[in-house]
Amino acid sequence: MKISIAQANEYGRRVLMAQGVPQDIARDVAEHLVESDRVGYTSHGLSILTNYRRVLGEGLAQADGRPELLNDRGAMLAYDGHNGLGQYVGKVVIEKAIERTQQHGQCIVTLRRSHHLGRMGHYGEMVAANGLILLAFTNVVNRAPTVAPFGGARACLTTNPLCFAGPLPGGRPPFIVDMATSSIAVNRARVLAAKGEQAPPGSLIDAHGNPTTDPGALFSDPPGALLPFGGHKGYAMGLVAELLAGVLSGGGTIQPEHPRNGVATNNMFALLLDPQVDFNTDWRSMEVGAFIDYLHACPPQPGVDGVQYPGEYEARNRELNADSLEFAPPIWEGLKKLAVDLGVADALP
Repeated sequence: MKISIAQANEYGRRVLMAQGVPQDIARDVAEHLVESDRVGYTSHGLSILTNYRRVLGEGLAQADGRPELLNDRGAMLAYDGHNGLGQYVGKVVIEKAIERTQQHGQCIVTLRRSHHLGRMGHYGEMVAANGLILLAFTNVVNRAPTVAPFGGARACLTTNPLCFAGPLPGGRPPFIVDMATSSIAVNRARVLAAKGEQAPPGSLIDAHGNPTTDPGALFSDPPGALLPFGGHKGYAMGLVAELLAGVLSGGGTIQPEHPRNGVATNNMFALLLDPQVDFNTDWRSMEVGAFIDYLHACPPQPGVDGVQYPGEYEARNRELNADSLEFAPPIWEGLKKLAVDLGVADALP
């Protein structure tokens, strides 16, 4: 089923407002979710609203939660998200960090106790659009672990995403690295299970610690676990994210003394840089452009159209979905049911 971008935004906004979310927060969250669908990440798009209904209904996320500035040291900012909807909280925090980076040339920002921040690449695109560089580490608390440590037979960690973003010269799409330190994201496994599709080999173990390609194993009782990407290397990067985001923000780590109420709560540590400070701009632009051209000139492997850099996938999907989104039948039915249940059935065509 296809729906226009404008209709998709209106649907998300009305579904959230029907649950007591203020209009400005609902608008920002809906736009973030729709853009995630648009650039090819259905797992972080409108389909996630079904789960948001649960956490809002149970009071695990605050419909009107807004970030509070806890510490302001010029180029260092610390925020508490007060369990507000993360797509709104994250936007406010990153916008302020962009402003400070434009003033000081750099900014370190921490955020604790935000409900699910969503697609981290969204914030990377915000930063890159302002000509700046972002390096962000995020951990996930207040829910059961989903990722096994390297060599472990049960989950002890979460997906702990990393994001790196920056502008590229010559009108190229920005460089965007947005990846979980697990083999796949939890929401990706949920989407695969809903579609009846298999997970990539090497991405999951079942409840007994055995390899499996069944994404449903993650949601069984007892549950299986995701594996770190790249074995011990991804595991190590996940620990870096856990400690930087969880400890420096003050939001805590996944260790079992903290609550696990079944709702994704994010902490973040991020560094923003202005690449134009104290450097030769012309040389930098030429060097980056030459490097990207060098990558593009690499002969592709058989069956591959060509070498891409991170960020081109999103840009191409954004162009393909310039005017509308298309949803698989199971996701579309879920969106319709949610709208009917909340009394906004007319929000969908």
